[in-house]
Amino acid sequence: MANIAQNKPPRNAHQGQFDFGFAGFSPEDYVECAQNEGARRALSTWATWPGGVMALVGEAASGKSHLGSIWAGQTGATSLDGKELDLQTLTRLSADGPLRASIDHANTCDETVLFALLTALERDGGAVLLLAPTPPATWDYGLPDLMSRLRAVSVTALSPPEPDLLARLIIRQSAARGYKIDETASTYLAQRLPRTFAATVAIVACMDEVVGPNLKSSQALAQRALQAYYGKSHEHDEISTPDLFDL
Repeated sequence: MANIAQNKPPRNAHQGQFDFGFAGFSPEDYVECAQNEGARRALSTWATWPGGVMALVGEAASGKSHLGSIWAGQTGATSLDGKELDLQTLTRLSADGPLRASIDHANTCDETVLFALLTALERDGGAVLLLAPTPPATWDYGLPDLMSRLRAVSVTALSPPEPDLLARLIIRQSAARGYKIDETASTYLAQRLPRTFAATVAIVACMDEVVGPNLKSSQALAQRALQAYYGKSHEHDEISTPDLFDL
């Protein structure tokens, strides 16, 4: 039987905080599915965005950064984090004509700079993609004129994942971590985890805690990882069934 751990997995917990399981954000690695079809379609119409701006929202690890990186590559936009955006950077982005940018964690932008950005878009044109967990209308800014503009920003959202998508992500994220997880094991996990993207990251991190030479199959690794995820005081009946998998 093939070793369930292909290579020794990384132990740095921060390395588990990837977006869809890939640090490089290449178009080939993006997982296309019904949950992100609407967002992908909205981003493809960037030349007609009202006011030149669109907000892409979704929960942690949902693929916002990955999709934003793909959009930036396709449109020649600059990718940056909201905390990196200042007036000097804004001026540089606008120096060669209408600005084009993908801004991750856009809800962390300085409010004065964000207002200047939206003003520049209205005046000069361009296209800016704002990535955040929640719609711009909910962001905590005190500048009334800014909030008025944010409420007018068009929003597209990444929907919560269905179990089939969770299973696909578990396989990919496990492989990136060095584990061979088959479809049976990934489906088992997807049916028992919360329907959140963050849960897939967490369950793969749990594999680091329980992997060992005594686990004979990926199903066994999945079972033990699920036990670690919920903790002994929250074990499901299925998890404690002795003959569920060959351990």
